[in-house]
Amino acid sequence: MTTSVSKAEAPAASRRSRLGLAVIGLLTALGAAGFGILAAHTGQTPGIVSQTVTYDITDTSVELNYTVAKGKGDDVRCTVDAYDTAFAVLAQKEVSVPPGTSSVKGTETLQTPRRATGARIRDCRKV
Repeated sequence: MTTSVSKAEAPAASRRSRLGLAVIGLLTALGAAGFGILAAHTGQTPGIVSQTVTYDITDTSVELNYTVAKGKGDDVRCTVDAYDTAFAVLAQKEVSVPPGTSSVKGTETLQTPRRATGARIRDCRKV
């Protein structure tokens, strides 16, 4: 003779622990996404976008073409520099983007003591 035994239901505590783990996982994912967004914008001044377009290197100089986009009424200053293979700055200059324009294209020539390996525009900030 065979008797069948019905399967016991899962205890309520097991369901609650799964729900708790799901809530903790969701909160962790939201926190990680928020931290990622903040980390992506670290070091940037909101509303200012600078970009190195091209640079041309010779033995003792670098010609850098750049663009800066900003709010029309903002007075912005940026640093352009040339660096070597160890990222040591060989020459730098501060450039100004006056109020009244929302974007500017510029060209700067930096004299270097030896051959540079790259150039960039960086550290843009409102004055």
